[in-house]
This record gives sequence, structure tokens and C-alpha cells, in this order.
Amino acid sequence: MSHVYAPPGALHAGLLLARWVLLLLSIFLLRTALATNAPTVVLDGTQATISLDQRSTYWVDPSGQLTVQEVEAQQASLPFALRSNTLRLRLPEKGAMWVRFDVDVRDSSAHWELELARSGTDAISLYHRQADGTWRAQHAGDRIAVEDWAFPDRYPVFSLDSRANAVVTYWLRIEHARVPYSGHLLIHNHHTLRELRIHQQFLLGAYFGMAMLLTATALANALVFRDTSFAAYAIYITVLGLALAASLGVAGQFLWPGSARWNGWAEFVLMPMTAVCGLLFVRHVVQPRRIGRWLDRSALAAPALLSALTLWDLLAPKAWTLPAVTAVAAVNLMLVYALLWAAWRTGDRWVRWVALGMLPVLIAGVLPVMRNFNLISSGFLSQYGMVIAAALEAPLLLYGLLQRSSLQHEAQARARALALTEPLTGLSNRHNFMLRLHDSLVRALRYQHRSALLLISLDNHDWFADQHGREVADRALVITGSLLRSVARDVDTASRIDDSTMALLMEGPVKEAQALSAATSIVASGLRPAVQLPVGAALKFKVVVALLPDMSQELQQDAQAHLGWLRMALDALRKDPLKAILKLNF
Repeated sequence: MSHVYAPPGALHAGLLLARWVLLLLSIFLLRTALATNAPTVVLDGTQATISLDQRSTYWVDPSGQLTVQEVEAQQASLPFALRSNTLRLRLPEKGAMWVRFDVDVRDSSAHWELELARSGTDAISLYHRQADGTWRAQHAGDRIAVEDWAFPDRYPVFSLDSRANAVVTYWLRIEHARVPYSGHLLIHNHHTLRELRIHQQFLLGAYFGMAMLLTATALANALVFRDTSFAAYAIYITVLGLALAASLGVAGQFLWPGSARWNGWAEFVLMPMTAVCGLLFVRHVVQPRRIGRWLDRSALAAPALLSALTLWDLLAPKAWTLPAVTAVAAVNLMLVYALLWAAWRTGDRWVRWVALGMLPVLIAGVLPVMRNFNLISSGFLSQYGMVIAAALEAPLLLYGLLQRSSLQHEAQARARALALTEPLTGLSNRHNFMLRLHDSLVRALRYQHRSALLLISLDNHDWFADQHGREVADRALVITGSLLRSVARDVDTASRIDDSTMALLMEGPVKEAQALSAATSIVASGLRPAVQLPVGAALKFKVVVALLPDMSQELQQDAQAHLGWLRMALDALRKDPLKAILKLNF
């Protein structure tokens, strides 16, 4: 018999290789075990909140037919995987996701609760065996009225078993078919969860209270100023507030807690309607003439298409209807960008405030679109981004609308004033002055008192025009109008009669000294230097003063006759270079 001789070095190398293979195999088996078995969650009171990320396993039942008893019995053969914090799934139409986790309660003095930190889940149920072996089930989700949840709240909340020193296995069944599912599962101490809710409700209450106040303010402005832009803003901010309330679970908890069907529909209806109202609001505010025909027609067609698709998705939902609604909603957002950019280029200041106000909501509006297309997970920004953006939008947008309204009403006030005032000086026009003069004569005869009429001529108006041009001559007339307004009392009327002649009607009863004092003040004020006039130039006035009515000439209530009487006296006064004031009948 022959023997094979093995050198000692080769034998040693073989043993080392075998050990490395065994070590790698052990590591692989350990990692495989950890990937399918989550560590037990220990509740000993050292942490008030514990996330189930990396502490739970999940498996998707494509048929959604298995019961909790069947899942428990088959768990060893089902491909459960470790659930990570980045998990994002698109569940089958009739499928369900099962989440398994073990809890060891060592602090039995505290009450522990499980929270799914997101709203809008179709259906969610928590199962576990009680101490006597019977199953306890707790249900929540949009398919159930909030008042029928295990614990009515903004988000689904379930109570955990308080047994101490016993590991309890929990099974969480989640149905969420239409949009990708993602969300954080958190275990809270009861007091911690209540404090968290108080803080959240305070902040959300502040926002929704502000939204209601803005709506009331917009409606008041719409009624007072007859401005339909504020009415359009009120509609937009109301729909936006309802959409945010639905997406955050506030509406289901407080507005429609007993309506399971609308609770499931609300977010799918109100979010697209927010895009519709926002686009129509911006189109109404910036006005079609600023944006062009093609863009204006697109701004009408896109909301109509989005409304039709939303109704279709509501009444006869298909696999493609929700993605279509999301895509057309994204087109609506892009059209709002385009409208605001086209309006921005016009240079109107108020348009830029409106554009800056809408920008935060437009940016935040991209997040729900990305979530529906499975590009991002549900998180703080996807849930609260729109609320933050809407809070930033409100003061900017309202300020822009108030500026727009102010400019419009200023233009309207000027247009209305043209019927009563003379454009250059801002004094009453001739027609309105003659009406006031007639009424004054009627009152004077009825109550047996006298008014005063001053006819004032800017004697050097032609000199201003010849020496310095028409612009300086007009400036002299504007200064004259200002002087008359400063002399006139609240009840008096100052008017421009013709090119260089003005009148001041002093309502009675007026004494002779008052009328003469007003005439003297006008002449003296004109002689003072004015920075608006050329250096060394002054206003030279000729003033005729009369008390009305003048009974000696039997003019009675004839306003035109009284004015003609003073005109003839003024023409005579102009021929006297040394005299500035002429009294007619006192």
C-alpha cells in the first residue's frame, strides 16, 4: 500500500480556507435571518417615541384574501422582508400589505399607542392575540367614517396591549391602492402623543383661522368695492383650505366625521379643484389682454379638462384616470407659471406681488404630483409643504390684490370726478359751478341772507405764456387753483370759468368784511414768490367782489345774469393798472 505525503504548509492553508468559508457562510446566514426577522421592540419607558423602521417586517398579499389567522399560520413560508424607512410601494388594486412586529412592554404603567403618521390611507387594521388567545382587531382608514375608528383622530391610531413581561406579536393590514404607499409607523407614549396633537392642532388651527379670516375679508372687499377679483380669491382660498384640511385629516375629524364615502373622495376631488380655481383666479386677475389669446384659451381649456377627468375618476375610476388627473393638474400648474410670467413682463407692480404670492404654492404643489407618480415618499414636506406655502402666500397675494383694487378705484374716482371738476386745476367745472350758484341764490332769497361771489382774473397769464411757454402758464393756473382752495371754506365752491378767470362762491350768510378779506388774501398770496414759477415772477390778480343776490338790478335767481354782471365789472377793472380789487354793491 502506498501513502500520499501532504506537506504541513498545505494542510494549514486548507484549514484556514475552510474556516473562512464557514465564517462567510455564517455571516450570510445571519444577515439573511436579520433581513427576515426584525428585533423585538422593547418599551421600557426610556424612549417616549419609537419608530418601527428596521423593527418590523412586511409582505404584500397580491390577492388581499388572506385573513390574519392564515397569515399567522403561514408566516414561516411567506417572504417577509425587513421594513426600512425608505419603503415606498404601489400596492395592487385588491392587494394588501401585512406588517409584522413584536413588542415587549416592560413599563406597564404607561399606555402605548401605534400611529400611522399620514392621512389618506384606504384601510388599516391592527390585530393581536390577547392574553386569553382571542384576537383583538382595531380599524381605521378612509373607507370608514372617522367617528367609527378605533380612536377618532387626524391619523390612524391604535392601542397596544399593556401586558408586562410578555412579547406580543402584532399584525398590521394596510390597503392603499390608488397612489403609492409610504408612511412612518410610530409607537408613542400616550402622553407624548397627546402633547404632539395639541401642538399640531394649535398650529393648524392658527392657519385655518387665518384662512377663514382671509375669506371673510375678501368677501367684504368684493361687496364693498364691487371687485370680482376678491370674490375669485375667496373661492380659491376656500377650496385650498378645504383641500389642505382633507389631506391633513382635519376635515375628516371635524368637518365630516360621519361620512365615510366623502372622506375617501375628498382629497381626490378638492386637490384638482384647487388647481382649477387657482388657474381661473390668476386668469381673472391678470386679465386676458395681458396674456395673449393662445394662453387665455389654454387657461380656459385646461380647467375644463381637469374638471371632466376628476368627475370621471370619481364616478367610474380606472387604472389610468388618477394618473391622467395628476398629469393635467401638473399642466394647470405650468399654465399658472406661464400666466404670471406673461403678466410680470407688463411691469405692473401689483402683478408682481400676485406672482410672488402664488410662487410658494406653485412650488409646493409639485410635491403631491411627484408623490402620486411615485417619485417621492410621504414625509413632512409632502404633508405640510402646502400649508407652509399657503401661509406665505396669503399676505403677499392679499397685498397685491389691494394694490390692484386701489389703482382701479383711483382711476374710477378720477373718471367720476371729471364730470364735476376741471382737469387742470382740480376746481369745480363751469357747469357744476353754475348749479351751485343757482342753488345759493335760491337759499339766499328764501332765508333772507346774502352770499358773496368773487370773480378772479390771473392778469399776467398771457405774459407767462408769451415769455415762458404754455407749460409755465398752466402751472400758474394750477397754483391759482390751490390758492383758492386754501381761502375757501368747507361750504364754499371754487371754479374755473374760462382760460384765465376763476370764481369763488362764498355761501351765506356772509358779511362784507368777510368777502373783502377773502379778496385781499387772494391778491396778497399771489404776490408771494413761488418755487414753481420763474425767479422774480409772481401771480397778479384782479378781483371783483359782490354780495348776492343784488336786488337793485332785479337779477333775482338768475345765476347767469349775476355772473355776467361781475364779468363786465372785471373787464373794466382790467383797464385800471393800479387797482386790484373792485367792490360792486357794498
